[in-house]
This record gives sequence, C-alpha cells and structure tokens, in this order.
Amino acid sequence: MNNVSIVASGYYVPDQIVTNKDLEKNLDTTDEWIIAKTGIRERRIAPETMLTSDMAAAAAMNAIKNSNIAVEDIDLIVLATNMSDHLSPACAVKVQEKIGATRACAFDIRVGGCPGIIYAMSVAYQYIASGTYTKVLALSADMNSKVVNWQDRKTCVFLGDGASAFLLQQTERAGIKNIKLHTSPKGYYDAYIPAGGIAEPITATNVSEGRQYFTMNGRNIWKYATTVFPATVHELLETSHMTLEQIDFVIPHQANLNIIKEGLQQLNVPLSKTIINVDKYANTGGSSVGIAFAEGIEQGIIQSGDTVILVAFGAGYSWGGMLLEV
Repeated sequence: MNNVSIVASGYYVPDQIVTNKDLEKNLDTTDEWIIAKTGIRERRIAPETMLTSDMAAAAAMNAIKNSNIAVEDIDLIVLATNMSDHLSPACAVKVQEKIGATRACAFDIRVGGCPGIIYAMSVAYQYIASGTYTKVLALSADMNSKVVNWQDRKTCVFLGDGASAFLLQQTERAGIKNIKLHTSPKGYYDAYIPAGGIAEPITATNVSEGRQYFTMNGRNIWKYATTVFPATVHELLETSHMTLEQIDFVIPHQANLNIIKEGLQQLNVPLSKTIINVDKYANTGGSSVGIAFAEGIEQGIIQSGDTVILVAFGAGYSWGGMLLEV
C-alpha cells in the first residue's frame, strides 16, 4: 500500500454574515440565548444565486492555489454533500467543469452531512493507497441555509454555509496514519429531512407542513455527540499505539461550542490544543471540521510536522476520525 498525505488545503465561506442580532428581528430568540446554548455568534449565508457546486469549486481552487499540483493533473474528485445542485447527476461533475479538471473522474458520496470531509478523504486515501490514482481532490460542501426553516428557532440558529477542500497524493512518508468510520441506524430520525426522497416525495401538503426542512432532536444529538467524540479519539490512539501527549491538535466537528468543550473535558485536552471557529461560521455540516483544520493551517497555528486528530459526527448516526501528520 502506498503512503498518502494531505498536501494542500482550502476552504470557502460566503461573504454575507448573519448575526444573532439579525435573527432576533424575526425569531423568538436572543443573542444571549444562542451564545449560551451553542457558542455561535454569527454564520455565513450564501446568496440565492449560489449553488453547492460554486462553493465546492471555490474551496477547490483555494486548495489548488496552495499546492504545486496543476488542476489538469488531478485524477479524481470526491465530493461529500447532502445538498447537491440536482438529485442527479453528481454535483462533483459540475465542480470538475468549474475548476477545469479535464482529466479527472468525479463522483459524490452521501453520509450524515457533518462527517462528510472525513469520509471523502478516506475514499481518496484508499484510491491512492491502492495505486489506482495518484492525486485526488476531496471536498465537502453543504448549503444548509437552503434546507432550514428560518422561522424554526430550534434549527436555523445552528447552521451556516461553507465548503472545504483537500488535495491528497502519494508521498514517501505516511501523512495519514489511521482512519476510523462508523454508522449506527438507531439515530436515523434524530437529524433528517422528512420529505424529498422516495420514502416521502414532495407534495403540496407536506410542503405546507414544512416537511421539506431539516429537523433535529437536540437532546438525543447531544448525548450521541458527547459520547462518540471522545470515544473516536481513544479508538484512533489505541489502534495507532499512541497517547494524547503525542497529539498536537484535536479538532472536532464545529456543531456546538458546549459539545466541543464537553468532549475535550472528557479527554482532558485543553482548549489550546484545538481550533474553534463555530462562533463565526456556525455548523457548516460536512465542511466544518475541514474549515477549522484548513483555517488553522492558513493562520500558521498548525504547522508542518504537527500530529492532528480530526473527528466529526452527524446524522444517521454517522461519525469518523482521522489521525495524520501535517
């Protein structure tokens, strides 16, 4: 099996900022309540004319700009998204067109939203490790603003839009050292969109009832997230024969500041060993841990040679983690 490393990263968030104060104008909520419950102060919202493929392409071009890889040398594009431009064909094909990756193959994967970039990178890793491809672009993009009811304070305050991108290639050293992925169907209905699939096609009736919007059981999600986050870190360490003292950063999915703090407290990891940006971007779904990781690299907080654990958890239930050296 070939060694695989992440050689470049990029991300994209829309320009428009929607603050908690903005939400106060139309919702029965307050800035103080949202900060206390989530740690979120603002989120980025895409314009009406923007597509998921636009966000993914912007993140991809940022990653390519940060690499020494020419776009025409990319062999494969793997896009994790629950919010494709169309139900069919794959959104990744539109990204391929927009970035000019003429020699690539492109396809989408669907997982429970929030672990998307870890799943995309795990697919990329396998193709490179097996020797099938040498340079793979792993992406995640979720336009959450289009699938939430902006009158539902239980969901809309948590979510924002964004995309993350990573270029992976065969390398002499083993940058990616361990990957763990999991699913459990017991939480299938704790975070989902009821209408729009085969089980419940869109009708005038269910649209009038708002069943085309994302819904969530917050209490169950809290219990699940605060359990699998530290458990996945321990699993990666144990199977890698490493200790937390050997890890420079533990970066979790940016869903809720209180979940992050609870998980880190269980692990006895200080806040100085993580990256937190949920306050300014909210939960960007499958891109959130990728944006935090890429932003940490961009700002020089994470540097070459650092050992990092990425962990993300989402609907399904689905969760996953990756241990790597930058």
